[in-house]
Amino acid sequence: MGKQVQIQVKGIQTGTTGEEITTTTRGTMLYKEPYYYVSYEEKIDKESEQSSKTVLRFSERELRVTRKGEVESTLEFLEGSAHNSLYMTGMGNFEVALFTDRLSIDCHERGAHLEADYRIGLNSMPPASGKLSIHIEALEI
Repeated sequence: MGKQVQIQVKGIQTGTTGEEITTTTRGTMLYKEPYYYVSYEEKIDKESEQSSKTVLRFSERELRVTRKGEVESTLEFLEGSAHNSLYMTGMGNFEVALFTDRLSIDCHERGAHLEADYRIGLNSMPPASGKLSIHIEALEI
């Protein structure tokens, strides 16, 4: 059984609106050597009732973000590496190329802090730069 955590995810991509998007939610975190797993439900957008289950799997040097539900995708962050995947939505499927420029993961007893600088491109569009920050904190029960 995992512990209850609060998760704050901040993301920004240049080349789009450049707007920072922040999501705060609750979920569960557990450790199965050699990975930490954090799972939570994420709404597609503010007006929608549709959601996807998101699972973060990470160690000291890699992060995988998997979504299942209305939106399905798997993004793998490993510093200095490229990853290709399929982003599946109700409006169609898109090929995604992700290159991780920098990845920082700090795990501690009460949670974790993860940061990534990356470049991402859809299909044949030029890549946009992005930043991802995830803060995970254990809840007092």
